[in-house]
Amino acid sequence: MASAWGGPVDEMRTLVEQGRDADAWALGQRHPELLGEPAFDYLYGVAALNSGAASEGLLAMERLLMRQGGNRRARFQLARAYAMLGEDARARIEFEALADGARGEEAERIAQFLESIRAREARYKPVWSGFVELGAGHDTNVNSGVLAGPVAGLPEGYVVSTGQAAEKLAASVAQAAVGVQGSYPVAPGVAVYGGAGLSGRRHAGSAASVFDASQAGAQGGIAVISGRQTLRFGTEFSNLWIDRQKYLSLGTVLADWQWQANPFDRLGAALQWSRLNYRDTLVYADLGRTSPINSGADVRDSQLTQLSASWTRSFLHAWSPALTLGVQLGQERNRSERPDLSRRLGGLRVAVQAQPAPKWTVNAALGVQGSRFDEVFTTGSEARRDTLRVLDIGVAYALTPKLSVRGEYQRFDQRSNIGLYAFTRDLLFIKLRYDLP
Repeated sequence: MASAWGGPVDEMRTLVEQGRDADAWALGQRHPELLGEPAFDYLYGVAALNSGAASEGLLAMERLLMRQGGNRRARFQLARAYAMLGEDARARIEFEALADGARGEEAERIAQFLESIRAREARYKPVWSGFVELGAGHDTNVNSGVLAGPVAGLPEGYVVSTGQAAEKLAASVAQAAVGVQGSYPVAPGVAVYGGAGLSGRRHAGSAASVFDASQAGAQGGIAVISGRQTLRFGTEFSNLWIDRQKYLSLGTVLADWQWQANPFDRLGAALQWSRLNYRDTLVYADLGRTSPINSGADVRDSQLTQLSASWTRSFLHAWSPALTLGVQLGQERNRSERPDLSRRLGGLRVAVQAQPAPKWTVNAALGVQGSRFDEVFTTGSEARRDTLRVLDIGVAYALTPKLSVRGEYQRFDQRSNIGLYAFTRDLLFIKLRYDLP
């Protein structure tokens, strides 16, 4: 009998190892006479789960465990099937039973599933999470400045001199951040949520320290969950300090919609309105901090309306890759009768994420945003037009389920017909993060 079973079972094993789960599942469906044979049931169940057929995978693992109750691999796949079917309580019981004796990759995968279950449990029980993060790195253009010399797009004779505050400045940077968030269900499918965060950035050198920044923010709202849809209505507030002076206050109201169309596709859309209030702070005309002047930033007060949409696709692969595409449209209206500071904007973003090995996560994103201002920048120039390109790359390694180290690289490249706003900027950081609880 083993010889008779060997052909299909061996072929299924090869297909599963090659990542051809749909083919392996189809092959298994052509051999119903093998149902109940442990090796066949395991491979058939794994192929079904990897193909999105959770019910078929669950039945296969239940048959196998009736014969081999101590089979850890089958029990892991059983728990995974429960999770895919949304039976979080049973999945949690199975995963927690396995966690005590788990090691290496198995322990990491169990921790990931338990975290995913915990996130879904926010629908019917209070949950909270937080983090503490420390980092250090280098910024090649702290002030988003330009090289000394004539400035394109402005009347002849406008020059950025060496030592002026607008000149490009590089510096080493240290930063810290802490945040907390949570949700509390108030009715079936309805929960209130909230969160708060603090962050700070300090630059090495007296010239760069004038650009030290701190930020504090809070958010809250209500989330309504119906089937595979989630609708949030909320508000956000934040304050930004530059050189220990309050520079910007931002208040936002938003509506956000998410729809899990199937196990692999998630669609989203958001509409938000923000009010930006700037402060007239004390700044310096030179990097040596010898010429204090008023910034006049309060003329930038505005209101911003934005509409965005996104699509995320998850793929069946050992690396668990996911692709996100996003689009954004917006309009910013100046509230100080400065139409040269009002603009229309639009952007596109592409992001990918994957886990190429246990404990490792990699991500990359590329975004492009264009801004078109309503009126001429100044006498003798033209209306400002900017195109900003942003590249983000990150690599994270989980030292423990709670503690991780991450390397980040960002590249900003803004093109503008007004040379004062054309710049490049590179940031490289290494960060240590601890997640709570």
